[in-house]
Amino acid sequence: MQVKQGQVIVRAPDFVKKAVINDFIRDKSVWLKSKILAQQQAQTNHFDFSHGSEILLLGKKVKLAICFGRKAQVYSETNENDNQKTWLYVVINERNKAKLNDSDAVSKQVKKQLESYFKVQAQNYIFPRLTALSEQTLLSPKTIQVRQYPARWGSCNNREEVSFNYLLIMTPPWVIDYVIVHELCHLKHLNHSIDFWRLVAKHYPSYQDAKQWLSNHRNDLVWQLPC
Repeated sequence: MQVKQGQVIVRAPDFVKKAVINDFIRDKSVWLKSKILAQQQAQTNHFDFSHGSEILLLGKKVKLAICFGRKAQVYSETNENDNQKTWLYVVINERNKAKLNDSDAVSKQVKKQLESYFKVQAQNYIFPRLTALSEQTLLSPKTIQVRQYPARWGSCNNREEVSFNYLLIMTPPWVIDYVIVHELCHLKHLNHSIDFWRLVAKHYPSYQDAKQWLSNHRNDLVWQLPC
């Protein structure tokens, strides 16, 4: 049973009677209602890419500063006069100012520039860490890619190719390391069997803490433009 975007999905073998499935759903009604409510709240309180809003970067909240300038760029800066608060500046090319005639258009442009920035930051962290963790685990993929995924942090296939979601750069470094180890362990066990989790625990003993962090902060890790 899964709840995705407020919809309940139940998978069962063909031989299972509908009455049994309905009973199962009724038994899980409290859990279902809590999941649906949590997802509705996440959709309502989504990050809107507006000036002054907060977003995670390496596990810490930074504030967005949106402005126009001669060159489109994104950079971070710590304000010593504001309790060491870090601001993430998104500078939009001033030549596009006339085209961005409402807040939604500005938000879309900010999102576009942040995606490029986060992808580069993720590559700069993940590539060297994967090299180091490959040496530690003696597990090495044939190729590595950093890209966008709608609902996963990484993947590994039977061709020994691993890839990672660039939004991982929103999470703390120790959580990113867990996801890297997780995918490396799939090179030996392409499943989530007991043997797989034993291997993960061997190379990353605190993996449960990383999984819990991802679960606790899942609402902060969703990028969704306002409707």
